[in-house]
Amino acid sequence: MFNSISLSVGNAATLLAAAAFLLGAAINASGRKAVKDEFVRYGFPSWWCWITAILELLTAVLLVLRPTFAIGVALGACIMVAAIIAIVRARDFRHLPPP
Repeated sequence: MFNSISLSVGNAATLLAAAAFLLGAAINASGRKAVKDEFVRYGFPSWWCWITAILELLTAVLLVLRPTFAIGVALGACIMVAAIIAIVRARDFRHLPPP
């Protein structure tokens, strides 16, 4: 019984993380001026929002497919670490993502 509960909690956490990366991909892929300006403020070229969107979409897909789950976790962690470093470097602490 406890195995099925922990498995379903793990599945829910995986789906929640995949949904968060999918939402981030959609926002970045929109290419709105505010999105591009934020990338520039953090030291990236304005077109980097599309690269980030592709990586986030890829992360979401990799997370939900069992054989590629570990790769999705690694890619997602790299994306989040890069975002945190960029935000800290810009000293824009109010934009730090929640844990």
